[in-house]
Parts: sequence; structure tokens; C-alpha cells
Amino acid sequence: MKKEFGDLRVYDKSTFMPNPSYEFSILPDREKIFFIKIISEGSLNIGVSVQDVNAYMRSSSIQIKWLSFYFGAVFIMLMYNFIIYLIIKNKSFLYYVLFHVSYTVFALGLSGIAFELFWPETPEINRYVLPIAMALTGAFSLLFTIHFLDLKMMNNRLYNSLYVLAGISFLIALLTIVTGYSIAVKLSSLLSFVIVITLFIVALYLVFYKKNINALFYLIAWSFFLVGVAIAHLSNIGLIPSTMLTSFSSQIGSFFELLLLSIGLAYYYNRLKDEHGKLTYANDRLRVLSHTDELTGSYNRRYFFDKVNTLLSIAKDEKSEFSLLMLDLDNFKDVNDIYGHDVGDKVLKSFTDTCKTMLRENDVFARFGGEEFVLFLATVDEMTAIDIAKRINKTVRNTTFDALPDLQVTVSIGISNNTLELKKLLDEADKALYKAKEVGRDTYVVYDEALFMNVKYHRSSTQLITVDECL
Repeated sequence: MKKEFGDLRVYDKSTFMPNPSYEFSILPDREKIFFIKIISEGSLNIGVSVQDVNAYMRSSSIQIKWLSFYFGAVFIMLMYNFIIYLIIKNKSFLYYVLFHVSYTVFALGLSGIAFELFWPETPEINRYVLPIAMALTGAFSLLFTIHFLDLKMMNNRLYNSLYVLAGISFLIALLTIVTGYSIAVKLSSLLSFVIVITLFIVALYLVFYKKNINALFYLIAWSFFLVGVAIAHLSNIGLIPSTMLTSFSSQIGSFFELLLLSIGLAYYYNRLKDEHGKLTYANDRLRVLSHTDELTGSYNRRYFFDKVNTLLSIAKDEKSEFSLLMLDLDNFKDVNDIYGHDVGDKVLKSFTDTCKTMLRENDVFARFGGEEFVLFLATVDEMTAIDIAKRINKTVRNTTFDALPDLQVTVSIGISNNTLELKKLLDEADKALYKAKEVGRDTYVVYDEALFMNVKYHRSSTQLITVDECL
């Protein structure tokens, strides 16, 4: 009786459970002679044994359960890391997933499971699966290493060398399509050996010379994988006994490598998140500092121009009213000369706090320099702006300072309205402020665009009078 099987013939369930097998019967005290002819384009490890059917089924069942657990665990961890990649878009997670997907395809092909599940009627595919999967495993392991260990920052020469090696791996994967199986497997196997040793040496270098914490996770995980592969090879060449444990040592090693590197990637992700948080805080702080007056905490001149120009464009589109108040503390030089600059700083801070209590969401209050401030009031009419100016005058006038009962501060205010060009708006408010100083301080003046000499002003009362009447 003749039986033919192998991965270049259409899949036969009776011979793959999960190892190629041939069932026969033999009577007690009888002998049977079998002739086995093996044809292979690559190296083969053939372990021939005779087992009772029940013992073989139990052994096969254990192998199937182990492989089911292994591939199930791999799938779960790969999905976890792929989801993280989709969230944070970090290439380390993507290359890690692709690395283990390639290795899983290789393991599925090597065990015959892929043949059974995916292409049982097309055995020709088996010529390409193993060498391509092996080459891609090497390529993606290199790309993962480059990004996970930050090699571009650590050592630019290593970074470039591993990228070249990854390119060679991709090239061999492509050459598999045009070269024979034997050549492709030999090239992929040789390259895989070089990659494994290279990455192990790189990890050692980064752990002991660069003190890279990621490299420590990597080195431990990679060591498990190397030990598993080494045990499998030693078993294949007969230096150690072939058992269930040694037969699946490479998968066991890759499982622990996957588990440890998943932990390493979780640590890497948390470190990235922490660094991102610190960087975001630092950027936010720098942005605030670039927009803020250091002493008073109000906006500075640069931010005022940027923000108000935007608000003026909105006001133009919406045809809304607005006002600009230019404020200057009266006789502030005397405060510094008499009480000192520390008291002067306290006065500026107190004045800023007073004005901030009156701001609405879109109002912009900024220090222009020295004791001069500006307040842009969005979507207000003239009477509302006047009411705010009166409240500022009154509140500042009534402000007292601890241990300095004799210190009284007042402010002069110039108001301009509804001029869409910022430079002109500021110029009008400045002229009105100058007039407020001229007529006695502690007052506000509203710029009259039609006739500036008839500018309206207010001084400690609710009565509006003209400058001509005052002069």
C-alpha cells in the first residue's frame, strides 16, 4: 500500500493531525517493513516514531490545545497594541504588531495550520509563505527596534545600519517570488540569524552604555525568544531530546517575548504620555508667558494687537458696536518717588485686579507699558462703555492700601468708539486720554469724531459737559 502526503499536495486531513501521519494496522508478533522517501527543497527535521493510535491522538490533542492557546493569546495582545496605535499613532506599536503578525504567519505555515485553514486546495502557496513571512518578520523587527529604542537619538550610525538591513529584508521577501523555494529559505534563514544576533548586541549596547530603560525591556524579552529558538534548533539537530517542550520552545519563547514587550510598550506609552503632558504644559506656559505681562498678569501689548484685530474683523462682519478705553494712572511717578517701586508694583497689580472684575468673556485688558493700560470692550454701545469707565474711576478712587492710609490712586480714561482701524482707534483714545489729563485727571473723556474740541468728558459727577465749558 502506498501513501503520499506533504505540503506540495492538496491537503489531506488524515495525514495532518497536526503532524504528517500514516495510520496502519499490524497483527501481534508480526513485522511490517516501510520504505520512506522524502523530497525537499530545503532542510528538514524528520522525526519518525511509531505510536498507538490513542497515544497519538492524545499527543496531537495536547499540541492542538497548546497552539490554540498560543495563537489566541497572540491575537489578543496584537489587537490590544493595534488599538493603542490607532489612538496615539506611534509607529512603534504599528511595527510591533506587523512584526508579530509576520511571525504568526510563519508559525502557522510551519505547523501546517495555515495550509489546513486558508489554502488546502492550493499547496503551491506553501512555497512562498515561509520565506516571505520569515523575511518580513526580520524587517518589521528591525523597524520596531529602531523606533522603540529611539535609535535616531541614541546612535545615528546604528539607526542607518538597521534601516539598510530592513531594506535588505524587504528585498529578499520580494525575491522569493522569482527565486526558488530552496534559495529563498536559505537567504531568509541566514538573514534572520544575522538580525537576531545584531538586535541582541544592539540591546546590550543600549542597556549598558546608554542606560536606555526601553532597551532593558527589549533585552529581557529578546533573550526569551533567543533561548526558545536555540532550544528548538538544538532539538532539531539531536543535541537535546525532542519532547513536547523542545518542539514548541520557539513558540513559548515568542509568547514570553510578546508578553514582556507588551509590558514594555505599555511603559513606553505611559512615558510618552507623561512627556507629552509635560511638553504640553510647558508649551501652554510659554504661550501664556508670551501673551502676559509678567508683573500684573494682564495681557501684553503684542497679544492685545493680535486679539483685537481679530475682534475688529468680527465686529465689521457683524456690524456690532465696540469701545476702546485707554487708562493711565494719575501721577504714578510720584507714587514711585514717594513710596518706592515695591508700592508702585502693588498699585499696578491692584489696578489690574480692579479692571479684571469688570471684564466679560470677549473683553481684552492689556498693559501697554508703564502705568498705561488699554481695555477693549466688544459689542457695547457708548453709554455702556461710559458706565464701565465711571465704575473704574470710582473703584480706583476708593481703593485703600494697608499701612498706607494716605495713598490715594486715581485714573484718567480716554474712550473711543466704533473705529474699525486699530491704529486710528488707539490714536483717538489717546487723544481723549490726553484731554482727560488736561482737564484735571480722575475722569473719563469720550472722543467726538466730528469735533474733537467738543469732546465730552466726565469728572466726579454724572453730568456731561463740553471742553469749551470747562475751559
